Amino acid sequence: MPISGPEMHRSLIDGFKRLQNRLESTRQQSIESDDNHGELKDDRSEALLDLARHYLPELSATSIEATWPEVRSSLNSVLMRMQDKRRRCRLESQAVNDRRLIEEDRLIQLNADLDTATEKRDALATDIQRQLAEDETFVELSQRAAAAETALERAEANLNEIEQDAARKLPGFKKSTLFSYLIEQNYGTDRYGSRGFTRRMDRWLAKYIDFSKAKKSYDFLTQTPDQMRSIIANDRAALQTVMEEIEQRHDHVVKKSGLPKTIETVHSLTAERETLLKSLEKTRERSESLEDQLDDLENPQGEFYREAIEVFRRRLAAIKTTDLDSKAKSTVEVTDDQIVARIQGIDASLERLDEEQRRSRKTVRDLQRGLDALGRMMQKFRAAKFDAARSQFLDSFNVGDRIDRVNEADDIDDLWQDLRRAQRWGPSAAQQVGGNPVTSLLVGAMAEAAGAMTEQARRAAHRRRRSYSSRRRD
Repeated sequence: MPISGPEMHRSLIDGFKRLQNRLESTRQQSIESDDNHGELKDDRSEALLDLARHYLPELSATSIEATWPEVRSSLNSVLMRMQDKRRRCRLESQAVNDRRLIEEDRLIQLNADLDTATEKRDALATDIQRQLAEDETFVELSQRAAAAETALERAEANLNEIEQDAARKLPGFKKSTLFSYLIEQNYGTDRYGSRGFTRRMDRWLAKYIDFSKAKKSYDFLTQTPDQMRSIIANDRAALQTVMEEIEQRHDHVVKKSGLPKTIETVHSLTAERETLLKSLEKTRERSESLEDQLDDLENPQGEFYREAIEVFRRRLAAIKTTDLDSKAKSTVEVTDDQIVARIQGIDASLERLDEEQRRSRKTVRDLQRGLDALGRMMQKFRAAKFDAARSQFLDSFNVGDRIDRVNEADDIDDLWQDLRRAQRWGPSAAQQVGGNPVTSLLVGAMAEAAGAMTEQARRAAHRRRRSYSSRRRD
C-alpha cells in the first residue's frame, strides 16, 4: 500500500529528530574527550611546575606560587567566557529547536486542514457540475452558446479572409486610372450627370474595362467587411446574452452550494501554510547558525582556544620538552629524568587523544552538515507539496532507515533523488477545475452539458471570460 504524503512527512520529522539526537550524542563524546584532553594538559602543567621547582631551588615557594596562579587565572578567565557563551548558545539553540518542533506540528495540522478543505472544495465542484448537467435549461443554453460560438467563429474567419482579399485587390482598383475616373464620375449610379459626347465616351470606357463586373467586385470588397462586422457584432451580443443567462444559473447553484466560502478557506489555509514555511526556513537558518557557533565553541581549535593557548604560550615559551630532556640527561640525578619522562608520556597521550579528537570532530562536522542538508531537503519536500494527502510514495521506500544511515550531506542528496523517484500523485478532482475554481467550473459544466458540441461550448465560455477580464481592466 502506498505511503501517503503526510505519513512520509511525519517519518522525515521523526528521522530528523533521531539524527539530531545522534549528533548530540556524538558531540557529547567529543566534549568528554575534550575534558580528558584538559586533564592531560593539567597534568603536564603540574609536571612542568614540579620540574621548575626542581631546577630552580634558589627560587622561593612564594615566588613560584605567585607566578603560576597568574597563568591559571588568565586561562580560567578565557575558559569562563567561553563556557558562558556556550551556555547562552545552547539555551537559544534549545529554544529555537523547541520552536521548530511547534512549527512542525502546526504544519502537520495545517496540512490536514488544507487537505480536508481541498477535498470539500473538489466534492462541491463535482456536485455543482452534476447539478448543472441535469438542469435542462442550463443544457439547452449551453448548446445554444456552443452553436452561437460556432457561427461566430465561422463569421470571424470569413471576415478575416475577406479583409485579406481586400488588402490584396483594392490597391489594384485604385491604381487603374480609367476605373478611378468612372468611380469619381459616379458612373452607373443616379448621381451620374454627364451628357452627349462625354456620356458616350464614358459608356465606351466602361465597356472597354468591363466596369460593371469590376464595380461589383469593388463594391463587394469595400462594403462586405462593414456588413459582416455588423453581423458579427450582433452575433457577439446574442452570445453574450446567452452566456449571461448561463452565468446566472451557474452562479445561483455555486452560491447556494457554499463553494465560494470553501474556496476562501482553501486560499486562507494555503497563505497560512506559505507563511509558516517561510518561518520554518528562518528557524532552520538560525538553528544552523547556532550549531555552527556551538561547533566552534566546542572545538579546541576555535576562537577561545586560540586565545587561551596564546596566553599559555607566552607564559611557558621558554619551556620545551626537548630542552628539558637534554638537561635531564646531563645531570646525574634521576628526579628530573622521571619528571621529563612523565611529560613525554603525557605528550604521547595527547598526540593519541588529538588524533581521536580530530576523527570525532570530523564525525560531528559531517553529521551537522547532514542534519542541515536534511532540514533543507524537508523544506524542498514541503515546497513541492509532497506532504499533501494526494502525494504518495512507494511502500518499499523506507525513509527512516535511510536517515538512520546518514553520515554526511551527500547521503541527503542521494536520499532526495531517490525520494523524488519514489513519489507519485494520486487522482484529484481539482485537476478538472484548475485555475480559478468557480470560473473553471463554469467551463467544465458547459462542456459536459453541450454533449457533442463540448469543444465549442468550452470556447464560448473562455470567450466570455476574456471579455469579462477585458471590461474589468478598462
